[in-house]
Amino acid sequence: MNSIFYTVITLLLLTAGILLLMREFNKSSEAQNAHSPTPSERMSKEEGEDHFSVLMNAITPVWYWRVNHEYIDFLHATIKRMNMVEINSIPDLFDAQRRCSDLNSAVYKYYDNIKKRCLNGEKVSHSDLEVLNLRQCFREFSLEAYPSLVVLVWPEYERPIVKPQEV
Repeated sequence: MNSIFYTVITLLLLTAGILLLMREFNKSSEAQNAHSPTPSERMSKEEGEDHFSVLMNAITPVWYWRVNHEYIDFLHATIKRMNMVEINSIPDLFDAQRRCSDLNSAVYKYYDNIKKRCLNGEKVSHSDLEVLNLRQCFREFSLEAYPSLVVLVWPEYERPIVKPQEV
């Protein structure tokens, strides 16, 4: 009975010792990381422009600007030529157009904000919140909102399902 008791006490002491050593090791590595902060990289205006171009080329889907120009042409050819009776006769047209307009505006807002940040010398990463929001707007506008708007006005021109991997 005594040997079991001493074995349990010894194991508990060894475990406590190991946990204490691990804790001290983690404190020392955290202290080293705290004393060597990574300097924030400031870029010149030219480097910022280059970084912005590389970032936008990396995150913008290849089809986005084509869809954006198609949307603008679609507006001029259809909705801007409709009178209020025609607009009101198509259910959900106003909401679909508002969604497209909001997403299109958001794309330009995020684009401008990211560009300003890059030109001010900030190195914006791919995981930045504005970059992630911009990517979401790209996809939502071109894959959901705009195609659903076209279907409302021209149901016969409903787009087939497009898989971005196949573009």
